[in-house]
Amino acid sequence: MNNFRLLPALAVLALALSACSKEPSNDDVAMTVHEAMTEHVDVIADEVWAIGNESIADNALIDNALMDDAKWAKLADAATRLQGAATDLGGFEHYVVNRPGVTISDEDVPGGTTSEVVQKHINSNTDDFRGMAHALAAHAGDIAAAAKAHDGAQAGKLIGQLDGVCESCHLEFWYPQQRELVEAAMKNT
Repeated sequence: MNNFRLLPALAVLALALSACSKEPSNDDVAMTVHEAMTEHVDVIADEVWAIGNESIADNALIDNALMDDAKWAKLADAATRLQGAATDLGGFEHYVVNRPGVTISDEDVPGGTTSEVVQKHINSNTDDFRGMAHALAAHAGDIAAAAKAHDGAQAGKLIGQLDGVCESCHLEFWYPQQRELVEAAMKNT
């Protein structure tokens, strides 16, 4: 008979332990990977590219003559904010790609991917995802340093490489099924 009195207590304990060890649901996270990327990283990266594109020289680097103190400050600020957004992404405790009902940009396109597939890729190699976020942060920090030094050659080179830093993560986690196609296209450019 004593065993039957322990069953309710054991059930409550089991429920409590399972709640503690449970992976977060889509609603338990403050920000999803998709939100971090679309609302912060991508928006700020576009600012960095826009500033670089406004001042690009024939050699594809930044022409210092097309920059002034205000533009350098704007570039340094955008790159610093990008560094912060990427650092934040690298510091997420848990990675949840998306909330229910939200789609990623190429989800409905033939050959595209879904949030669930991206989640599986990130879950299978969280350390690499975190490392790529930190690599983006370091790269953005280098752009900020070049902007603060008014080094057009270095800033231009780094801005030109920014797309490759982003793309390396996308090829690993967002659309690895398209790796061969993208690599072939890159060889032809």
